[in-house]
Amino acid sequence: MSVTVMNVSHYKREFNDFHALYEHGLAPDIYLFVYFIAPAVVIIDGVTHNVDKNACIIYTPGQRQEYRHHNGTFINAFLIFKLNDHLYLERYGLPMNEIFYISNGEEISILLELITYCTTDRLIDRSHQTKAHVHSLFDLISNLHIDNDPKLKREHEIKHRFLTLRDEIAKDPSGWTVEKMAKHAWFTRSRFSVLYNEFLQISPSDDLIKIKIEFAKKLLETSNMSISEVARKSGYKSVEHFIRIFTRHVHCTPLQYRKKQKSSR
Repeated sequence: MSVTVMNVSHYKREFNDFHALYEHGLAPDIYLFVYFIAPAVVIIDGVTHNVDKNACIIYTPGQRQEYRHHNGTFINAFLIFKLNDHLYLERYGLPMNEIFYISNGEEISILLELITYCTTDRLIDRSHQTKAHVHSLFDLISNLHIDNDPKLKREHEIKHRFLTLRDEIAKDPSGWTVEKMAKHAWFTRSRFSVLYNEFLQISPSDDLIKIKIEFAKKLLETSNMSISEVARKSGYKSVEHFIRIFTRHVHCTPLQYRKKQKSSR
């Protein structure tokens, strides 16, 4: 996962009847997390919401953003960031583009202050620390948010289990089947398939193919393994079947893909 922090503030006070409005978000690839330190007004889909302190919202790229002061003063903290993994935020079970509350915001402010420090230090590259703090931030928000809702907590645990399983398979996809995935996640195959599709918006069989193909592409790019060895390590017993599946998804054969990658260097 790679997260790039574009801007951050652990405490920002606005005066003069502050009103933020971005019809299409900040940019096509920019996320925004806002933590309301004081009461504010948030407009979502034309509906006005008067929110109390400790309210939060995570805007996804392209989403309309509108919020303003309540009684003249607007106090908030925020994180503006980019992601290269669209499933990153799924790990935390947080709602997108809607208001939610956390039980305590003090630790949130501390982490945002740490992120602010890391991103403004021009003498030392603190990008690794920044990523770790961002992870800690969303992990903390997730815990503060879902502890009071058993249903959300259960759903979050299941989704996290699926994403952890997915990460494990991506390291070595050989030997994995949907049946093995279901057993590993403690579900029957039918129930596993329904939940996986519900939480990750892709069937486990299609996702397994996707993971295997990505693994094969990396081997083709970084090694001199034969096509049959790449097929075996990517989880395919038949090299012919591997070539057929790879060609269908990548629109070229494995050998053609390797040649293209080498010629582009």
